[in-house]
Amino acid sequence: MKRWLSPKLQLSLGLVSLTVSLILVAASLGLLPNEERAELEQRGVTATALAVQLAVLASRNDTAAIKDTIDVVVSRSPAILSIAIRDAHGNILAGSDRHLTHWRELPDGKSTATHIQVPLFNDDTPAGRIEIAFRPLTSGANPLDLGPALFAFVGFMAVTGFAGFYLVLGRALRELDPSRTIPKRIEAAFDTLAEGVLIIDDDERVLLANRAFKHNVLTGGELELGSPASGLPWLSSVAAPVAPSDLPWRVALEHEHPVLGAELSIRDAGGGMHRVVVNATRILDGSGTARGAIVTFTDVTALHETNMRLSASVEELRKAQRHISDQNLELQYLASRDPLTGCLNRRTFFEQAEALLTEAIRTRRPFVFMMVDADHFKRINDRFGHAFGDKVLVGLSDQLQTFCGGPHLVGRYGGEEFCVALIGLSKTSAEHVAEQVRRSVSNVGTWLPGSERVTVSIGLAPLDDPRDKLLDLVNRADKALYAAKTAGRNRVVVERTKDAAPTSCESGFPGRLAL
Repeated sequence: MKRWLSPKLQLSLGLVSLTVSLILVAASLGLLPNEERAELEQRGVTATALAVQLAVLASRNDTAAIKDTIDVVVSRSPAILSIAIRDAHGNILAGSDRHLTHWRELPDGKSTATHIQVPLFNDDTPAGRIEIAFRPLTSGANPLDLGPALFAFVGFMAVTGFAGFYLVLGRALRELDPSRTIPKRIEAAFDTLAEGVLIIDDDERVLLANRAFKHNVLTGGELELGSPASGLPWLSSVAAPVAPSDLPWRVALEHEHPVLGAELSIRDAGGGMHRVVVNATRILDGSGTARGAIVTFTDVTALHETNMRLSASVEELRKAQRHISDQNLELQYLASRDPLTGCLNRRTFFEQAEALLTEAIRTRRPFVFMMVDADHFKRINDRFGHAFGDKVLVGLSDQLQTFCGGPHLVGRYGGEEFCVALIGLSKTSAEHVAEQVRRSVSNVGTWLPGSERVTVSIGLAPLDDPRDKLLDLVNRADKALYAAKTAGRNRVVVERTKDAAPTSCESGFPGRLAL
């Protein structure tokens, strides 16, 4: 159907009608100046001021002054017929002549336009009231009676408002018409691009959205030309709401520099998430003033999903590598340890002891090699079984690692023999440590049934010559151990030098197991 009225004329008539309606509503609600309302307000002010003055005089019990004040006010105020003060019992304390004629009781106690009463209190206790009788209002105008002056004002506003609205809307509609801003040939050119494109004005209203933006970015959502670009469901790259001030085109317009490579997300009509890389730059007119911005959108949803899968695969690979590394460490630990006692096995012990000896010679630190042997171990296995024999070996390993832990080395030499490499301890200190081990072992009564005890023999070989090899120290410590066994066991023997006879340290052990 053909429209008889143009949109500009329709909007102008609508705005004029709205203006006139607002004026009439304001008049009906009493928002326009009104003589009766002004007179009522004046009576309220007069009653309040008079009540305050009479209350002050009443508090002083100045009856004469009250009477004089009432007479003066009544004589000088044509609108007031009479004034009186009543006490709490209803008795008139002071008042003007013929007050009872002019005053009428108010059934509900509420003041009217012609009869106003103001209560008096003594602290919080009612002490009476002030009664003021006014003449009837001179103006009986009804708020809905608009009068010729208001009609003239409404007519003036209707005519001048229509002319003003018509002119302003004509200019505004021309400025807002997207077809005038972006020619059709420009729209067709942008539709050929694979990237989504928005052209917005300096108020961020969309002037153009190409086909790629509607199909690939918005994906089924609706976008009206002239609507704000910030009104779309934009999210950050981590799917959190984006503040309007952080949107790339807003940043480009406010900070006067292009924004490149910004990452955003947007939900489509089906609730799916699309990730886009956004570039935004200002559009300047001939004078260099920003008139808007052109914004491009590259859909990277598929690339992001691929990266996510790749990241997940990399993380799985890292987990597998960590697991393999843990397993390798575990295998390395198992390969270097004695499976029964948990101390270093013979091969690993001698590898590390060689390095420890080399370090001791280089830094000129003391080094002592110690051999430890459980006395009569075969008898333990024969009497109590191999399970108790294993228990003795484990306990002996624990004792050695307690007294000879890092940086020293403890290893199982073979069978019931253990070897210890002590670095940084003098001959005397090493002998003291060995004696501690011997005594501690001999005091344990929990390894064998019946609280029977186990003893050990220990041989020490200190490093006396930097030309000594580890094998030299092993042989000397073994000789010292043999000397301890020969001398009666349960003792510490130190091989002092290569040629000197070993010396022993023996401690009696009453009640020990004779093995």
